[in-house]
Parts: sequence; C-alpha cells; structure tokens
Amino acid sequence: MKIVKILVSVLLALTFVINSVPEAYAETDYYIKVLSANVNFRSGPGTKYKLKGRSGGAISLTYLGAQFDDVDILWYKVQDKNGFTGWVSSNYARRYFKTDAKPKIDKVEYTSDGTVYSDIYEYINNSSNDANAVGVQVVAIRGSDRRIFDWTWGYSKLGVKSVGNATKFRVASISKTAVAICAAKMQEQGIIDLNKRIDKFWGVRLPRAISLSTLMAHCSTLRYLTIKPDKEGLLEQLMRSDGYTDQEIGSAASWGYNNFGSAIAAATLELASGDLLENYAQKNLFQPLGVDMSFFSGNINNKSRLATLYEEDHGLEMTAVEAQYVVPDGKIGSNAGNYIGGLTGSARDIAKMYYMLANDGKYGSVQILAPETVKFLETRYFTAEENGGKFRQCFGFRYGKDFYGTSGIYYHTGNAYGVIALASYDPKTKNVVVVITTGASHERDDNGIYKICAGITEEIYTKINKI
Repeated sequence: MKIVKILVSVLLALTFVINSVPEAYAETDYYIKVLSANVNFRSGPGTKYKLKGRSGGAISLTYLGAQFDDVDILWYKVQDKNGFTGWVSSNYARRYFKTDAKPKIDKVEYTSDGTVYSDIYEYINNSSNDANAVGVQVVAIRGSDRRIFDWTWGYSKLGVKSVGNATKFRVASISKTAVAICAAKMQEQGIIDLNKRIDKFWGVRLPRAISLSTLMAHCSTLRYLTIKPDKEGLLEQLMRSDGYTDQEIGSAASWGYNNFGSAIAAATLELASGDLLENYAQKNLFQPLGVDMSFFSGNINNKSRLATLYEEDHGLEMTAVEAQYVVPDGKIGSNAGNYIGGLTGSARDIAKMYYMLANDGKYGSVQILAPETVKFLETRYFTAEENGGKFRQCFGFRYGKDFYGTSGIYYHTGNAYGVIALASYDPKTKNVVVVITTGASHERDDNGIYKICAGITEEIYTKINKI
C-alpha cells in the first residue's frame, strides 16, 4: 500500500491520509456463514415472516442479497447447495469475501518525522496494525486554542477507498450522548421534566415510576427486552408485569446497561415533542454545530462519504450503499432502535458535540445548552462496573477518574456493526478526543474500554499540548 503523507493547516486543522487506487467489487464476491446451530431461516427479511427452517450448525451459504427489516437489522438472502433459499439475520450470520475476491491488505509501515504530531500518527499506525483494523479516524480539539487535529488510517471501503477526515461512520452507542443532549434541551424548553414519571406521554399508568433520568442512566429497573418496531409494541412491553426487576429505581444496584431502556427514552422524547427525534436533533443540535450528522445514515447529505463497516474478523457488516437505505419511517415512536446506535457522522462531527459540552454548552458563538444544563448532564449518580472497569454513571455518558493521562474524562464508547469507538472530553483542560475504528480487535483494557481506542486516546491526551 502506498502511503501519501499530507500535512495541511486549514482553519487550524491537520490531517494524515493513506491513499489507494480505487477498484470495484461486486455482490457475487461474498458468501454467508451462519455462526451456530438453530439459527432461523425465514421467508422474508424479518421475524414477522414465516419460519422455513433452522441451521444444523455453522454453515457456509451462497449470498443472494440483503435487506433491512422494520427495526433496521440487516437480513441476508441465502441459498444452500440443494437450492433451498431463505433469509437469515445478520445478528447470527456474517458476510465474507470469497477467497479469490478478497482484497490483499499489507501491513503499513510508518516512521515519525520527529514532530509530536507525527509521533502520534506513528502510534496510531502501529496500534491499527496490531489490532488488524480496516479503517481508523481520529480527531482531537485542544481546549486552550480550539485547534483541531485529524489523523486517518486505512480504508473506508476495504482495498478500494481510504478513510478521510470527512468519512461518515455509524458510531453505535455514542448515539446516546446526542439523545441525552436533546433530552436536556427539551427540559430547558419546558417540554419535559426529566425526573418525573413518563406515564402521561404514553397515556397509561405504567407498572413502575420510571423517568427519563433513570432510563438514560440505566437504572430504571426495566429488563433488557427486544425493541419492537412501533409505539404500540413498545407500550405492550412497558406494561408487562414481568418486564421489571425488583431493585430500587435509581439505585446503583439497579444499574444495568440497557439498550431497550434507552430506546424507550428516545420514543418518549418523540411522544413529548410531537415530532421525530431526528428532526428535533437536526434543529437543536446538529445544525447549530454545523455538522452533517444524523441518526439515520440515509439522511446524510453527502452520501459518498459513508463508510462500509467491517467486523473484527473482517466480515462485511454494512456497505455504504446499504447504509443509504436507513431512513426514518415518519411515525413517532417507530424508530427507537436507531436512536440508541444509529448516529452517523465523522470523528470531527462527534468532537464538536463533545467540545460543546466541555465548554458549558457553547460552540463558537452559539449557546446550544445552558451551562446549568451541562452541569446536570455531568451529574455523577453512582459507581457502576462493566467489562471489568469502574466508572461513575452520568446522564447519557460516563465519568472516569484518572483516565488516560487526565485527572478525569466524560466519555462514551460504541460497539455495533463492526465499529468500536470512544469519544471523550476533559472538563478541566477542555481537550476532546474521538477515536472511531472499523474491523479492529475488540480486546479491552483494565477500564473495560477497547484497547485500540483507549491507547490512542491516552497518547493524544498526554501529548496534545506539545503538538
């Protein structure tokens, strides 16, 4: 792979890019591997379709196409050697390149030119090679002078197109920070009270006195249920007597990371505002930040920037073309799944959002949130533990003391469709670091955070004032 080094200063920005010669590959270059026994094959792309059979074990099948279901889960149409056809969920199957079609990817060698900026890039290069990543995008904003630094590595389409600083990735659970900001803004506007029961928005008396605060802090006592594709299905689950644990609402004992609870929070915000949360976020967050970002990848204005996403074993999770079909259906409460993990943007877009939080709700000359609202978001409720790491749970993100060369950072991680990511800011220095990767190892560090993201984050926090 040829390395082209670009060192530019435009509006206080720096960037490194690795270029490659474009070439195309087709759908016939793939096959599907079902990952285990008893995986369902259905007559169409979704669980509402008739069951046609089950896998007897891990098996490779011919790939015939892909389509999203009602909750934006990708399903593959497959055929076996006997001519049997059916649809299988990407949750239980993986799409791979055929051996003769897989692009040849060489390890990239890079040696620093002696500058601190280049030293950081050498670290990113070596970490990306070690983690067997496909693509990496990194952005830092230095709080002291608002200077923005970009580093990019590898591919946004394997063997075809390089990652650029404007490449758009689906950033998984970092989406929850954007939802939390929208919730806090609605409280500012008097649309909701985050600490009161959500019953009135659903039109019924729910079995437990859950609030948006407890939903967003993962301590509502709701069980981790399947996310239904519409408001009626979600309400049915909310009314289940067995849908709740016996712990005290809002307590550390009731904490459990819960995508279903986060989806209920997003649907509640739509019911409260009377509009899609996507529309609200565009008006109150993304447009004021000046970013091309969306909870639905198909709503990105410049779709040529969408990345293809790869799993840890380089199985193909979602193509850039497929991502264009992820759009809202226009019905309030029917898109909740996208709000917990569908946020699509670049590392620079996410960094601007976190920089706004680091600066008491202000980005540039625009006051997006009141300073007291940011203080509310930063409230540290209790200590929680996940994947071997401890942190303080906040509203929509977390706080880690003495993390990665700082006295403490507010952060969120993401893991979905092959992307692993880490976004954070240091409230003392106002420094921000965002790392987005695809196809990288999911190995974690002692804080329970993905090693490749954590290592790059620490490298930048410790050196950013020397660049």
